Amino acid sequence: MSTTKTKAIARSSMALALGLLTACATTSPAGPRGEASELLAQRAGVEDAISPEQDEQSRTRVRQRVRALLAEPLSAERAVQVAMLNNRELQATLEELGVAQAELVEAGLLENPVIAGDLVFSTRGNGLGGGLSLSQSLLSVFLIPAKRRVAKARLQHAIVTVAHEALVLVRDVKVAHAEVWAAAATVQLHRTRVQAAEVADELAAKQLEAGNLPPLDRAFHGAALDEARLELAEAEVELVAAREALSRLLGLWGSDVAWTVADAPVELPPAEPEPSALEARAVSERLDLSAARFEVEAMERAVQLRRRGVIPQLEAGVESRNEVGDDEGHEWVLGPSLAVELPIFDPGHADLARLRAELRRAQHLLQHRAIVVRSEVREHRAALAMARRSVSYMHEQALPRQAQIGDLALQQYNAMLIGTYELLQLRAEALAVQEDAVEALRDYWVTRAQLELALGGEL
Repeated sequence: MSTTKTKAIARSSMALALGLLTACATTSPAGPRGEASELLAQRAGVEDAISPEQDEQSRTRVRQRVRALLAEPLSAERAVQVAMLNNRELQATLEELGVAQAELVEAGLLENPVIAGDLVFSTRGNGLGGGLSLSQSLLSVFLIPAKRRVAKARLQHAIVTVAHEALVLVRDVKVAHAEVWAAAATVQLHRTRVQAAEVADELAAKQLEAGNLPPLDRAFHGAALDEARLELAEAEVELVAAREALSRLLGLWGSDVAWTVADAPVELPPAEPEPSALEARAVSERLDLSAARFEVEAMERAVQLRRRGVIPQLEAGVESRNEVGDDEGHEWVLGPSLAVELPIFDPGHADLARLRAELRRAQHLLQHRAIVVRSEVREHRAALAMARRSVSYMHEQALPRQAQIGDLALQQYNAMLIGTYELLQLRAEALAVQEDAVEALRDYWVTRAQLELALGGEL
């Protein structure tokens, strides 16, 4: 076989090898983003929460979808959808998937070859000499599969970490939505209380003018009106703060912050899950625990890789030289070259010890996180049971009793057995009970969102 044909075959083989190496090597994070989106669909019931595309057309579709969601009163579910699409902090977190995907691609690539050259002069004036060399690390070729396994573990760690951060955002949005709904309902109750206080104050002023009410009682009614107005102002400030907190989570500004909120569901779920099954579910499904497991796996593979890396660096290549000769001329010589690292000063033991320590730390953190997860589930499950009893008590006993008191008081007022002030006082007490009922319902949905995050998914 001719030399020319041999070189052609060699070039074809090299091109084929490079093609195989780069065929599956894509730095696009569409795949990891799709996996994270699927996790969110399974855990939070949010479909297509993460767009695999990142071009201008997809961003336009996102803006249109957000405006469509904001056009109607925001329920907790609609608010979660807006946050998944529009929260900028979450979008920044998603870029970690691109970083991990790029590191996976890089782990599967050969190290770049090194080309070197030198130039020498003859001390006898016979001319110039020199050479060129091309070398490639042989050890890096054999370590590629191990490096890819480490990078894959890192990528899976990034996917579940991003998905967990998205679930944290889901929890925060649900909590903020419950806070806004409760604040809005509380403002309405305080406005009703102010109206009642204004009626009492106006009546007291007329009775004082007619000489039928002592000045001290008139002052008491005026002070009650001042207190009611002050409490209304405080409730309105709390509503503004709650709305802004939710708007920040939804990534809204400008005219988009004029959204309206839907009422929280008054009907509670039929029953809460049994405590015995919750801990096992949380340990198996919590995404932050999965991230900790992938961290341990990545460290184990890194230790294995470093053990192999203790082998001295080995480089092979080709070297061509033109030596300075005698008066008869110069001659080019061509041959293989081999370079071996001498691990005299740094044999790699310290780096291996560091990786082993980091592995043990990751294992301890995984065990600690599992203990914390179990504790969080027990805590939030107990709080949810208490919140459910509070809501049931308010709607089954306290509110019906206040309604009965109001009906009886109105009958006595019509029979002129009690006066206007007594009727208004009973009305104020009924409003206080209604405010307690609003707070109890808010606390239930807040606690439920906390338990869902502790479990790693919807109840």
